[in-house]
Amino acid sequence: MNNATSPFTLPDGAPELAQRFAIIMAGLGALVARRFLRMPHLVGFTLLLWIRLNRAVRRFHRALTGTAKFRTRRDRRATARARGVALPSGHGWLVRELGWEAAGYMSQLEALLSEATTQAALANLPAAGRILRPICRMLGVSGAMTPKVLPVVASPLSDGQLRPPGGSISAAEPISAGVGVAPVQGLKFSDA
Repeated sequence: MNNATSPFTLPDGAPELAQRFAIIMAGLGALVARRFLRMPHLVGFTLLLWIRLNRAVRRFHRALTGTAKFRTRRDRRATARARGVALPSGHGWLVRELGWEAAGYMSQLEALLSEATTQAALANLPAAGRILRPICRMLGVSGAMTPKVLPVVASPLSDGQLRPPGGSISAAEPISAGVGVAPVQGLKFSDA
């Protein structure tokens, strides 16, 4: 019995933004599956790209709903595995290979990114923007529409403590030395 969910699907209560992104990626995934199998120089990328698009949909949904699991660089290095085939990394390579059909999905993604609600969501959730950047790059979305990735820094709390970049701390939790939280740029330890 196969309990796996079908690709590019989200739970019924998923945010509208995640659902719309999933619909765009499902169409792009179908196009990739249909066209790459007829292109000998790209047939090896079919499954890899399909998995990457499906993973982006799931990660985007988790970032929007706040159920994302953030890993540190040390965790990522520990779980790194040998990579075989890598996707091309040029800006707009997918549109160059697939032509006008992929350009249609690029236009749909640009229209989604240009909406005020999407821009507000991406401004509040930088992790969601980081998920969209590789998709925007492979489709050739213009630089003005591509979500910006801001550097992650600790923010000061009202009582002078520093809030870790990925989470929150309560006022009862003191920050001990050596935790690994970097000071905010421009602040001195004597100011805190």
